Amino acid sequence: MGAKDVSKKILVAYSDVAADILNVLVCNGQRLFEPEMLQEASVVSQYKMDGKLHHQERDVAKFVVDKATNAIITCCGFENQTKVDSKMPLRVIGYDGASYHNQQNEAEPYEVVTFVLYFGERRWYAPHNLQGCIKRRCDKLPDTVRNDYKINVYEIAYLTQEQIDMFQSDFKYVAEYVVQKRINREYQPSSGVIKHVDAVLKLLSAVSGNPDFELIIPEVKEEGVNTMDAMMARIVTTAEARGEERGRAEGEKYGEARGEARGMLQKALDIATNLKRSTNMSDEAIAEVTSLTLEQVKAISV
Repeated sequence: MGAKDVSKKILVAYSDVAADILNVLVCNGQRLFEPEMLQEASVVSQYKMDGKLHHQERDVAKFVVDKATNAIITCCGFENQTKVDSKMPLRVIGYDGASYHNQQNEAEPYEVVTFVLYFGERRWYAPHNLQGCIKRRCDKLPDTVRNDYKINVYEIAYLTQEQIDMFQSDFKYVAEYVVQKRINREYQPSSGVIKHVDAVLKLLSAVSGNPDFELIIPEVKEEGVNTMDAMMARIVTTAEARGEERGRAEGEKYGEARGEARGMLQKALDIATNLKRSTNMSDEAIAEVTSLTLEQVKAISV
């Protein structure tokens, strides 16, 4: 699992963020889920294939429990995507199927549902269901022998301002960022206080591809910076400093190259001078031997 995948998991794993996502995206702003109702669920499941035991891992999984009885109501999985995955329904079926398999001994099985949070700027053009993945192979089959399985994909970059305003957790700032970047190519940060600074910056680094979000983490932690407008100011400063450092490095490299070239030229001129003094070689022959131009050789006085 790549580092970006790990970074993307962290923010959604917080119960206040997961509950907020469910309330806004699934419940259209109704506050039906509270952070206290969410408990950690295992993200790892195993399956046997070719006689070998394999394991698969969700990004985030949460049990939703009844506050009075602590009984599990449902299990919600969250998958974070920065790119479109044409086989996403197959992945989700694998995760959900494993969760259902683990309930075989449950007296009252609970529902399992997965939500795909897609942060890319392109629309999700891949299938939203199983039949979309296998349609060509099933075209000749009657509907009575076809199974289907729908996945829930939320295109974060295409949320409306009304939806963004519904968020009460740090997820608001991530949604705000990807929406503005898609529409305006620029980002005008708001000034709200961020609770999970480290996780927000790591997620923004993952979805934007900009490492500066992570580079400023030690600085903002030390200084207690916790608003997006203040952190974006640090991003600008960091980018400018890196540009200056790159300019200095390139200048030093250019200077070293020029110095080396001058040294090689002087060495060739010294050899040519010695040849003109001590041999009867023609200027043309000396130029060929030393890789100097004929004009450079002729200009040497001995």
